[in-house]
Amino acid sequence: MKRIDNQKNPGKRSILVAGLALAAALCLSACGGAGSVEKETQAQEAAGGKALGDFASETLDGEDVTQEILEGSQLTMVNIWGTFCGPCISEMPALGELNREYADRGFQVVGIISDVTAAGDELAQEIVEQTGADYVHIIASEDLQSGILRIVNAVPTTIFVDSEGKRVGEVCMGSRSKEEWAKLIEAKLTELEEIQE
Repeated sequence: MKRIDNQKNPGKRSILVAGLALAAALCLSACGGAGSVEKETQAQEAAGGKALGDFASETLDGEDVTQEILEGSQLTMVNIWGTFCGPCISEMPALGELNREYADRGFQVVGIISDVTAAGDELAQEIVEQTGADYVHIIASEDLQSGILRIVNAVPTTIFVDSEGKRVGEVCMGSRSKEEWAKLIEAKLTELEEIQE
């Protein structure tokens, strides 16, 4: 193993230290992000509120949307993503497939685009079209920015909610494969179905 002489190569050491610091910061923000979302949504629900709060926004296509979008489904997977996020985009084809495959069981996927504040954003529309993620995508309105997006520190972040907007299970940080999401969806749907019996 070659030893780096710090006096002869101070630039290499600086790059290494900066890289390690950046990696640690990213790890801490992702880990801290899950905990803060968990605590905040629990606090909202304890106060009789909903995981996403009450909000008014628009879809990417310019349609008005509120928390009422959740009422039509037994379970909604709220996937918070960004147009800059590779892992977000890479899982979107699977989310589109899951949205279609589980629709007859009262399931839907809803996307919240964390970095888009106006309907018709060309980049977001292109991503949705290319990935086949043909579920509803909501832009980051002021209500969402001061609510759920204020406590999300990393994307993708996924929250499952019931028809009343109450969180079902833990907050999921990071992307997953279609198979991993399918297992979670199955478990959550089964849990909700058993409660209703």
